Amino acid sequence: MKVLDGMWQDVPVASFEDLTGARRRLMDGMHARRRVVTAPRLLVAAGVVAAAVATPLVAGGGTPAYAVTENPDGTITVALDEMRDPEGLQADLLAAGVTADVSFLAPHTRCADPRFEGVDPSYGSPGHTEAQMRAGVERWRSFEAAQVVDVREIRIRPEFIRPGETLVLEFRDNQNAQRPWRLGAWLARAGSPVKPCTPVPDAG
Repeated sequence: MKVLDGMWQDVPVASFEDLTGARRRLMDGMHARRRVVTAPRLLVAAGVVAAAVATPLVAGGGTPAYAVTENPDGTITVALDEMRDPEGLQADLLAAGVTADVSFLAPHTRCADPRFEGVDPSYGSPGHTEAQMRAGVERWRSFEAAQVVDVREIRIRPEFIRPGETLVLEFRDNQNAQRPWRLGAWLARAGSPVKPCTPVPDAG
């Protein structure tokens, strides 16, 4: 659906500054509050290192699918290495205080809509002009609540999520090693149930 194309965020290519920032976050993450009593795992992906507080799913070779870190500033970092176990990621985010609905999608697909009632025009509204999109980025809470910040990494800011709201995250396989997935992130209004994702073809 063309109306949603502009809402999807690409994973940025890692630069020297990105790698420097990742190293700094690694050091900061050592002081982050841990939700499970396990040794932190280091997730290395495309040269980017992230501090992993929780690793709920591990493959046979010991590679974590994702890691959730609660940062000292109140934000939450999700490092997504493999698109699997959305239920586990939802559970870990709930343990961190964020009600979320997570879907992993194949290339060129999207979740059939409407799935929920959004808190702002970023979801379910008629097509936006470029000017409207730019203005929306500055004032729509859906854009503030979850953003792609690095290769295989998003940052969630709970202060923009009000009680009863659900953070809806749709990750789509991008078939690109440098930009492995695209993220669609929206906030569902409190009291609005989120329907299960039904994948449908998408040209975007």
